[in-house]
Amino acid sequence: MTRSRVFLPTGLAVLAMSCGAPDADRQGVVAPVTDSLAWFNESVIATPQSASVYLDRGRYHLRAGNNGAAIDDYERAMAIDSTLVDDRHALGELRFGIRDFEGAVREWSGVLATDGEHVPSLLSLARVDLLLRSYDPALKKINDALRLDDRLDEAYFLKGRLYMETGDTLTAASSFQTVVEVAPERYDAYVQLGLLYAAAHDDLAIEYFETARSLKPNSIEALYDQAIFLQEHGDAEGVRYAEALSLYDRILELDTANASAAFNKGFVHLEYLTQYDSAAHWFGEAIARLPYYHQAHFNKGLALESMGRLQEALDAYNAALSFDPAYTPAAIAKGRVLEALR
Repeated sequence: MTRSRVFLPTGLAVLAMSCGAPDADRQGVVAPVTDSLAWFNESVIATPQSASVYLDRGRYHLRAGNNGAAIDDYERAMAIDSTLVDDRHALGELRFGIRDFEGAVREWSGVLATDGEHVPSLLSLARVDLLLRSYDPALKKINDALRLDDRLDEAYFLKGRLYMETGDTLTAASSFQTVVEVAPERYDAYVQLGLLYAAAHDDLAIEYFETARSLKPNSIEALYDQAIFLQEHGDAEGVRYAEALSLYDRILELDTANASAAFNKGFVHLEYLTQYDSAAHWFGEAIARLPYYHQAHFNKGLALESMGRLQEALDAYNAALSFDPAYTPAAIAKGRVLEALR
Protein backbone atom coordinates (compact mmCIF):
# COMPACT_ATOMS: atom_id res chain seq x y z
CA MET A 1 0.00 0.00 0.00
CA THR A 2 1.32 3.38 -0.96
CA ARG A 3 1.27 5.98 1.77
CA SER A 4 0.06 9.42 0.72
CA ARG A 5 2.20 12.42 1.56
CA VAL A 6 0.77 15.54 3.18
CA PHE A 7 2.30 18.80 2.06
CA LEU A 8 1.87 21.76 4.40
CA PRO A 9 2.12 25.37 3.34
CA THR A 10 5.50 26.84 4.24
CA GLY A 11 4.22 28.97 7.14
CA LEU A 12 2.34 26.03 8.66
CA ALA A 13 5.38 23.81 8.35
CA VAL A 14 7.47 26.26 10.35
CA LEU A 15 4.73 26.55 12.94
CA ALA A 16 4.49 22.77 13.24
CA MET A 17 8.25 22.47 13.78
CA SER A 18 8.33 25.24 16.37
CA CYS A 19 5.47 23.66 18.29
CA GLY A 20 7.41 20.44 18.43
CA ALA A 21 10.64 22.05 19.77
CA PRO A 22 11.63 20.96 23.32
CA ASP A 23 10.96 23.38 26.16
CA ALA A 24 14.65 23.27 27.17
CA ASP A 25 15.65 24.82 23.85
CA ARG A 26 13.25 27.70 24.32
CA GLN A 27 14.35 28.23 27.93
CA GLY A 28 18.01 28.12 26.92
CA VAL A 29 17.47 31.20 24.79
CA VAL A 30 15.66 33.18 27.50
CA ALA A 31 16.99 32.13 30.91
CA PRO A 32 20.52 33.16 31.89
CA VAL A 33 23.00 30.60 33.18
CA THR A 34 23.24 30.42 36.95
CA ASP A 35 26.74 31.91 37.14
CA SER A 36 26.16 35.05 35.14
CA LEU A 37 25.56 38.66 36.03
CA ALA A 38 22.08 38.47 34.46
CA TRP A 39 21.15 35.56 36.72
CA PHE A 40 22.31 37.35 39.88
CA ASN A 41 20.57 40.55 38.78
CA GLU A 42 17.32 38.62 38.47
CA SER A 43 17.81 37.24 41.98
CA VAL A 44 18.26 40.76 43.33
CA ILE A 45 15.13 41.96 41.54
CA ALA A 46 13.15 39.01 42.90
CA THR A 47 14.17 39.52 46.56
CA PRO A 48 15.67 43.00 46.94
CA GLN A 49 15.44 42.95 50.76
CA SER A 50 17.56 39.81 51.11
CA ALA A 51 21.19 40.37 52.07
CA SER A 52 22.20 37.00 50.60
CA VAL A 53 21.37 37.96 47.01
CA TYR A 54 23.70 40.97 47.19
CA LEU A 55 26.44 38.84 48.75
CA ASP A 56 26.03 36.22 46.03
CA ARG A 57 26.29 38.90 43.35
CA GLY A 58 29.26 40.45 45.16
CA ARG A 59 31.09 37.11 45.12
CA TYR A 60 30.35 36.83 41.42
CA HIS A 61 31.95 40.26 40.90
CA LEU A 62 35.00 39.08 42.86
CA ARG A 63 35.33 36.03 40.64
CA ALA A 64 35.14 38.35 37.65
CA GLY A 65 37.81 40.64 39.11
CA ASN A 66 35.44 43.57 39.56
CA ASN A 67 36.28 44.53 43.14
CA GLY A 68 34.55 47.92 43.03
CA ALA A 69 31.20 46.36 42.15
CA ALA A 70 31.80 43.67 44.77
CA ILE A 71 32.29 46.30 47.47
CA ASP A 72 29.07 48.02 46.40
CA ASP A 73 27.11 44.79 46.77
CA TYR A 74 28.70 43.90 50.11
CA GLU A 75 27.75 47.39 51.33
CA ARG A 76 24.13 46.81 50.24
CA ALA A 77 24.11 43.50 52.09
CA MET A 78 25.49 45.06 55.28
CA ALA A 79 22.89 47.85 55.09
CA ILE A 80 20.27 45.09 55.29
CA ASP A 81 22.00 42.93 57.92
CA SER A 82 25.18 44.21 59.57
CA THR A 83 25.33 41.21 61.92
CA LEU A 84 26.72 38.94 59.20
CA VAL A 85 30.15 39.14 60.81
CA ASP A 86 32.11 36.95 58.40
CA ASP A 87 30.82 38.89 55.41
CA ARG A 88 31.40 42.23 57.10
CA HIS A 89 34.96 41.13 57.84
CA ALA A 90 35.34 40.22 54.16
CA LEU A 91 34.13 43.71 53.24
CA GLY A 92 36.85 45.11 55.50
CA GLU A 93 39.46 43.04 53.67
CA LEU A 94 38.18 44.35 50.35
CA ARG A 95 38.45 47.94 51.59
CA PHE A 96 41.93 47.26 52.91
CA GLY A 97 42.90 45.91 49.50
CA ILE A 98 42.03 49.23 47.84
CA ARG A 99 43.84 51.16 50.61
CA ASP A 100 40.64 52.41 52.21
CA PHE A 101 42.17 51.82 55.63
CA GLU A 102 39.64 53.89 57.57
CA GLY A 103 36.83 51.98 55.92
CA ALA A 104 38.49 48.65 56.70
CA VAL A 105 38.94 49.56 60.36
CA ARG A 106 35.32 50.70 60.52
CA GLU A 107 34.09 47.33 59.23
CA TRP A 108 36.31 45.25 61.52
CA SER A 109 35.44 47.38 64.54
CA GLY A 110 31.77 46.94 63.63
CA VAL A 111 32.27 43.18 63.58
CA LEU A 112 33.78 43.24 67.07
CA ALA A 113 30.90 45.38 68.30
CA THR A 114 28.63 42.49 67.27
CA ASP A 115 30.98 39.64 68.16
CA GLY A 116 33.87 40.60 70.41
CA GLU A 117 35.48 37.19 69.87
CA HIS A 118 35.66 37.30 66.08
CA VAL A 119 39.25 36.15 65.60
CA PRO A 120 39.81 37.26 61.97
CA SER A 121 38.79 40.82 62.82
CA LEU A 122 40.99 40.89 65.92
CA LEU A 123 43.98 39.88 63.79
CA SER A 124 43.12 42.26 60.96
CA LEU A 125 42.96 45.18 63.40
CA ALA A 126 46.23 44.03 64.97
CA ARG A 127 47.78 44.13 61.50
CA VAL A 128 46.68 47.75 61.13
CA ASP A 129 48.10 48.58 64.57
CA LEU A 130 51.44 47.14 63.44
CA LEU A 131 51.40 49.34 60.35
CA LEU A 132 50.81 52.32 62.62
CA ARG A 133 53.50 51.08 65.05
CA SER A 134 50.92 50.98 67.81
CA TYR A 135 52.55 47.96 69.39
CA ASP A 136 50.68 47.72 72.71
CA PRO A 137 47.19 47.70 71.13
CA ALA A 138 48.42 45.22 68.51
CA LEU A 139 49.80 42.85 71.15
CA LYS A 140 46.58 43.01 73.16
CA LYS A 141 44.48 42.03 70.12
CA ILE A 142 46.88 39.23 69.19
CA ASN A 143 46.78 37.83 72.73
CA ASP A 144 42.98 38.12 72.81
CA ALA A 145 42.87 36.02 69.64
CA LEU A 146 45.28 33.46 71.05
CA ARG A 147 43.18 33.10 74.19
CA LEU A 148 40.37 32.02 71.89
CA ASP A 149 42.57 29.68 69.84
CA ASP A 150 46.18 28.96 70.82
CA ARG A 151 47.00 27.42 67.43
CA LEU A 152 46.52 30.51 65.29
CA ASP A 153 49.58 30.58 63.06
CA GLU A 154 48.76 34.09 61.83
CA ALA A 155 48.65 35.39 65.40
CA TYR A 156 52.12 34.02 66.10
CA PHE A 157 53.34 35.45 62.79
CA LEU A 158 52.08 38.91 63.72
CA LYS A 159 53.75 38.53 67.12
CA GLY A 160 57.00 37.70 65.37
CA ARG A 161 56.74 40.82 63.23
CA LEU A 162 55.95 42.93 66.30
CA TYR A 163 58.98 41.66 68.23
CA MET A 164 61.23 42.11 65.19
CA GLU A 165 60.13 45.72 64.87
CA THR A 166 60.69 46.38 68.56
CA GLY A 167 64.16 44.81 68.49
CA ASP A 168 63.44 41.66 70.51
CA THR A 169 64.89 39.24 67.97
CA LEU A 170 64.99 36.23 70.31
CA THR A 171 61.28 36.43 71.03
CA ALA A 172 60.62 37.11 67.35
CA ALA A 173 62.49 33.93 66.41
CA SER A 174 60.52 31.98 69.01
CA SER A 175 57.24 33.32 67.59
CA PHE A 176 58.14 32.42 64.00
CA GLN A 177 59.29 28.98 65.19
CA THR A 178 55.85 28.46 66.72
CA VAL A 179 54.31 29.46 63.38
CA VAL A 180 56.09 26.66 61.51
CA GLU A 181 55.26 24.16 64.26
CA VAL A 182 51.57 25.02 64.02
CA ALA A 183 51.56 25.44 60.22
CA PRO A 184 54.58 23.76 58.57
CA GLU A 185 53.52 25.12 55.17
CA ARG A 186 54.04 28.78 56.19
CA TYR A 187 56.68 29.80 53.67
CA ASP A 188 56.85 33.37 54.95
CA ALA A 189 57.74 32.26 58.49
CA TYR A 190 60.70 30.23 57.21
CA VAL A 191 61.94 33.30 55.32
CA GLN A 192 61.68 35.41 58.47
CA LEU A 193 63.56 32.78 60.48
CA GLY A 194 66.24 32.70 57.80
CA LEU A 195 66.63 36.47 57.94
CA LEU A 196 66.86 36.46 61.74
CA TYR A 197 69.56 33.78 61.77
CA ALA A 198 71.35 35.48 58.87
CA ALA A 199 71.50 38.70 60.91
CA ALA A 200 73.07 36.65 63.70
CA HIS A 201 75.61 35.17 61.22
CA ASP A 202 74.29 31.69 61.98
CA ASP A 203 74.47 29.04 59.23
CA LEU A 204 71.07 27.78 60.34
CA ALA A 205 69.77 30.55 58.08
CA ILE A 206 70.63 28.38 55.07
CA GLU A 207 68.34 25.57 56.28
CA TYR A 208 65.42 27.95 56.74
CA PHE A 209 65.91 29.52 53.30
CA GLU A 210 66.13 26.08 51.72
CA THR A 211 62.94 24.97 53.47
CA ALA A 212 61.21 28.11 52.18
CA ARG A 213 62.44 27.30 48.68
CA SER A 214 61.15 23.73 48.96
CA LEU A 215 57.70 25.20 49.58
CA LYS A 216 58.02 27.77 46.78
CA PRO A 217 60.77 26.59 44.41
CA ASN A 218 60.49 29.67 42.20
CA SER A 219 60.47 32.22 44.99
CA ILE A 220 62.88 34.99 44.01
CA GLU A 221 62.73 36.31 47.57
CA ALA A 222 64.08 33.11 49.15
CA LEU A 223 66.64 32.61 46.37
CA TYR A 224 67.91 36.15 46.81
CA ASP A 225 68.05 36.00 50.62
CA GLN A 226 70.00 32.74 50.55
CA ALA A 227 72.40 34.05 47.90
CA ILE A 228 73.10 37.18 49.96
CA PHE A 229 73.86 35.07 53.02
CA LEU A 230 76.20 32.79 51.07
CA GLN A 231 78.16 35.66 49.51
CA GLU A 232 78.47 37.46 52.84
CA HIS A 233 79.57 34.29 54.63
CA GLY A 234 81.89 32.83 52.03
CA ASP A 235 84.53 30.14 52.49
CA ALA A 236 88.19 29.96 51.52
CA GLU A 237 87.50 27.33 48.87
CA GLY A 238 84.96 29.58 47.15
CA VAL A 239 82.17 26.99 47.28
CA ARG A 240 79.66 29.39 48.77
CA TYR A 241 80.48 32.09 46.24
CA ALA A 242 79.82 29.60 43.47
CA GLU A 243 76.52 28.64 45.09
CA ALA A 244 75.53 32.30 45.38
CA LEU A 245 76.32 32.88 41.71
CA SER A 246 74.23 29.86 40.80
CA LEU A 247 71.28 31.20 42.79
CA TYR A 248 71.56 34.56 41.03
CA ASP A 249 71.58 32.71 37.70
CA ARG A 250 68.35 31.00 38.74
CA ILE A 251 66.81 34.37 39.60
CA LEU A 252 67.76 35.70 36.18
CA GLU A 253 66.12 32.66 34.56
CA LEU A 254 62.90 33.42 36.44
CA ASP A 255 63.11 37.19 36.01
CA THR A 256 65.28 38.26 33.09
CA ALA A 257 64.85 41.94 34.01
CA ASN A 258 66.20 41.52 37.55
CA ALA A 259 68.94 44.15 37.83
CA SER A 260 69.77 43.34 41.46
CA ALA A 261 70.75 39.75 40.68
CA ALA A 262 73.03 40.91 37.85
CA PHE A 263 74.55 43.58 40.11
CA ASN A 264 75.24 41.06 42.87
CA LYS A 265 76.90 38.70 40.42
CA GLY A 266 79.18 41.57 39.52
CA PHE A 267 79.80 42.32 43.20
CA VAL A 268 80.81 38.71 43.96
CA HIS A 269 83.28 38.76 41.06
CA LEU A 270 84.63 42.17 42.11
CA GLU A 271 84.76 41.95 45.89
CA TYR A 272 85.37 38.28 46.62
CA LEU A 273 86.79 36.60 43.51
CA THR A 274 88.78 39.57 42.09
CA GLN A 275 87.67 38.57 38.61
CA TYR A 276 87.44 42.09 37.26
CA ASP A 277 86.50 41.34 33.67
CA SER A 278 83.53 39.23 34.81
CA ALA A 279 82.63 41.91 37.33
CA ALA A 280 82.57 44.63 34.66
CA HIS A 281 80.41 42.39 32.47
CA TRP A 282 77.78 41.79 35.14
CA PHE A 283 77.65 45.40 36.24
CA GLY A 284 77.05 46.17 32.58
CA GLU A 285 74.21 43.63 32.59
CA ALA A 286 72.70 45.39 35.60
CA ILE A 287 72.93 48.73 33.78
CA ALA A 288 71.30 47.23 30.69
CA ARG A 289 68.35 46.26 32.89
CA LEU A 290 68.28 49.51 34.88
CA PRO A 291 70.16 52.31 33.08
CA TYR A 292 70.00 54.79 36.01
CA TYR A 293 71.47 52.28 38.49
CA HIS A 294 74.23 54.62 39.64
CA GLN A 295 75.85 52.07 42.00
CA ALA A 296 76.23 49.70 39.04
CA HIS A 297 77.98 52.41 37.00
CA PHE A 298 80.27 53.11 39.96
CA ASN A 299 81.16 49.47 40.55
CA LYS A 300 81.73 48.92 36.86
CA GLY A 301 84.18 51.82 37.08
CA LEU A 302 85.99 50.10 39.95
CA ALA A 303 86.32 46.89 37.94
CA LEU A 304 87.60 48.77 34.89
CA GLU A 305 90.02 50.81 37.01
CA SER A 306 91.35 47.61 38.57
CA MET A 307 92.17 46.38 35.04
CA GLY A 308 93.96 49.65 34.20
CA ARG A 309 91.26 50.76 31.77
CA LEU A 310 91.24 54.26 33.20
CA GLN A 311 89.37 56.18 30.51
CA GLU A 312 86.53 53.64 30.55
CA ALA A 313 86.52 53.80 34.34
CA LEU A 314 86.28 57.60 34.18
CA ASP A 315 83.31 57.29 31.83
CA ALA A 316 81.63 54.93 34.28
CA TYR A 317 82.20 57.28 37.23
CA ASN A 318 80.85 60.20 35.19
CA ALA A 319 77.76 58.14 34.37
CA ALA A 320 77.24 57.40 38.07
CA LEU A 321 77.51 61.10 38.91
CA SER A 322 75.12 62.06 36.12
CA PHE A 323 72.41 60.03 37.86
CA ASP A 324 73.40 61.03 41.40
CA PRO A 325 75.62 64.13 41.52
CA ALA A 326 75.95 63.81 45.31
CA TYR A 327 77.31 60.24 45.16
CA THR A 328 80.57 60.80 47.05
CA PRO A 329 82.30 57.45 46.28
CA ALA A 330 82.04 58.15 42.53
CA ALA A 331 83.34 61.71 42.97
CA ILE A 332 86.36 60.44 44.92
CA ALA A 333 87.03 57.70 42.37
CA LYS A 334 86.75 60.21 39.52
CA GLY A 335 89.33 62.45 41.17
CA ARG A 336 91.66 59.50 41.62
CA VAL A 337 91.41 58.48 37.95
CA LEU A 338 91.85 62.05 36.70
CA GLU A 339 95.04 62.28 38.75
CA ALA A 340 96.29 59.01 37.27
CA LEU A 341 95.51 60.18 33.73
CA ARG A 342 97.63 63.34 34.01
